[in-house]
Order: sequence, then C-alpha cells, then structure tokens
Amino acid sequence: MEQQITAKEAIELIKTNKYNGYYIIKFDDEKITFQDAILLGRFGIDVPENFIFYDDDNIDYSDIPELTQDDINSGKVIPYINAHIPLENEIREWIKKENINIGELTGNLIKNFYENIKTLYKNTAL
Repeated sequence: MEQQITAKEAIELIKTNKYNGYYIIKFDDEKITFQDAILLGRFGIDVPENFIFYDDDNIDYSDIPELTQDDINSGKVIPYINAHIPLENEIREWIKKENINIGELTGNLIKNFYENIKTLYKNTAL
C-alpha cells in the first residue's frame, strides 16, 4: 500500500535505511538542497527543479583544482560547444526511439567532416 510522505520525510527514511519504493513523495513549498536532490534521485525520486535550493556560498570547492591552459592544451579538459539544432518531429522521435546520444553523434559527424575537408584540401592542387 502506498503512503504519501514529504520529501524531508523521504530523506530521513533514506538516511536511516528505512525507505521503500511504496511511498508517494509530496513536494510542498519546502526547499531541498542539491545534495538531498541527488540522494533522492538515487532512489528514483525526481525532484522538480523549482524545489531545489543551491546555496553557492556554502558549497566547498576546495577539492576542485584550478583549470589551466595546459589542461586544455594537453586534452585533459575538452571544451564543449552548446548548440540548438532544429529537427523535424520525425527525426527527433527516431533519435529518442533509437536512444542515440546526440552529443556524441554530432561530435563524431563534425570531426569526420573536418578530417575529410583537411584531406580534400591536402589532395587538391591549388
């Protein structure tokens, strides 16, 4: 039998190893830290974004090393480009149905296109 509980109650049950999947989580006006949202997510509970509280002033960043140009030059860190790609519904549904990683696909397509263009320029007499 399902029982309705608040997100705070679910967090406490999880922390005391008493949570089971038969609860219905009710989100009121309570704010949930991003750490608790991650904890809830591990148990299949999706927290609506408007309930997640990010307290940037109290996040410990001390274990995150500074990013250097050498990290980028060496390939240790790879910069990303965000893009909006307009697609027809039929193509979007196909991507979803086939579970295609669109970031990986477009990255590979652009890389292959770039390599082909380089080869074309190299083999073309100017």
